Amino acid sequence: MKRIAILILSLIPLFAKAQSPQIIGGYLLDGKDSFEELETAVLTESRSKEKNLGGKGMKFPGGSIFMTPESVGKEIGSLVKTKHPFLVKAISFTVEENRMEGCKASIRIYRMEGEDNLVNIVTMPIYQDIPKATEQTTFSIVPEESIVLDPEEYYISFCLTEISQEIMDRWAESDSWSDEHRFDMYRQDRVYFPLYLKSSYTRERSDHPLTKWGANIGIEVKGIEFSRQISELFA
Repeated sequence: MKRIAILILSLIPLFAKAQSPQIIGGYLLDGKDSFEELETAVLTESRSKEKNLGGKGMKFPGGSIFMTPESVGKEIGSLVKTKHPFLVKAISFTVEENRMEGCKASIRIYRMEGEDNLVNIVTMPIYQDIPKATEQTTFSIVPEESIVLDPEEYYISFCLTEISQEIMDRWAESDSWSDEHRFDMYRQDRVYFPLYLKSSYTRERSDHPLTKWGANIGIEVKGIEFSRQISELFA
């Protein structure tokens, strides 16, 4: 497929409708204005609505972002703000083509506490295997734990965490490659993502600050937004 634009991430600084009560964490409402403390909470559909958190932006026709072995460990994602409690139901992203064996990615959710202080709120890591494939594939991940985002600002990111050892060995001396050879290797070993015209934030490692960037890969977060603070629902 002809691509009008390709951006190299490795080179940048880097529902179902709620028919039944929803479990979100805290208390169990029994429908009689009384509740008992539990590890989970049940809230009714009348107090909630399905919602996509944030937005992907406009897709650039023919444009792609790609990641290479040099992208392993780097993050790309978006800042989102929640005005009401939000229960994460699924996180999805699309891969247009994957030319690398052994790919595994991680979805990470951080609460922003100051400009560069990111606090991981996920206790059960969210991983997704990305098989080698020439066709476009959309992955939708359902977290293994209930993740409720309180009204605050969050950084939701994608990180390429693993590739095959064979590819890692092939790139072991990449620092000494000529530019021509490097671009030949980019064509061989990379993962394509659609390009969306909306700012994202990247970082090289977990101890590095976020850097604003002018495009994103279109991570989508689906869930249920509750109309009031959880504490108010049980007042």
